[in-house]
Amino acid sequence: MMIITCSLKGSPGASTLAVALGARWPGPTRPIVVEADSAGGDTAARLRLPNSPGLVSLAAAARGSSDTELLTRHAHALASGLWIVPAPSDPAQSRAAFGALAASQFSPFRTLGSPVIIDVGRVDPDPTMLGLLRSADALLVVARPHDDSLAHVSARRAHMQTWSHHPGLVLVGKGYPLAQVTEALGLPVLAGIPDDAKGAQALWHQRGFDSVLNRHAERLARQLLHTAPQDVTLQRSSR
Repeated sequence: MMIITCSLKGSPGASTLAVALGARWPGPTRPIVVEADSAGGDTAARLRLPNSPGLVSLAAAARGSSDTELLTRHAHALASGLWIVPAPSDPAQSRAAFGALAASQFSPFRTLGSPVIIDVGRVDPDPTMLGLLRSADALLVVARPHDDSLAHVSARRAHMQTWSHHPGLVLVGKGYPLAQVTEALGLPVLAGIPDDAKGAQALWHQRGFDSVLNRHAERLARQLLHTAPQDVTLQRSSR
């Protein structure tokens, strides 16, 4: 199963959602979280990780390789049990690495028995990014339930429906009720997640404790797993 988190404007928390989903994913197998932000990554700095292994080393190794464990080999195993592939902070390096992965005949994102959660940051899809978006089993567009943020969602609603067959909104913080947003925009709101600054800080500092953010992320993870396409679910259970 491949899940993509993204935003259209501002910084509503797409990266935090990706890490929270990975940390709270149900079942014995944790997903691998991949940072593929074309504006450059923040994960390595936030978690104090070296850039290598990471997205750049993964892209280099994927050329001509068919190693089904390639993604795992280029991920950092955190003390919490989460696996993560950070992107370089340099936007040019991040774009080049992702472009090389997209051009490779072998995709490391579809070879694991574990789910893969890819954070692409603020999305403005070129043909390279569009191919990844269209191949996702779920596209989570993170936004704030406020007029300014939802205006950008409304303006790009038709485009979003060409990016993915399974787009859904995740609304962060207080604002319009979820049902009202769904009715107004004609897009499913998969979850509403309260602002939880302490929970987000604990997540990025790998301090394990129960938080509002963790509980909502786990609920969304179970929902995504339950609604996964049948062929994907069967593929995961057969591994």
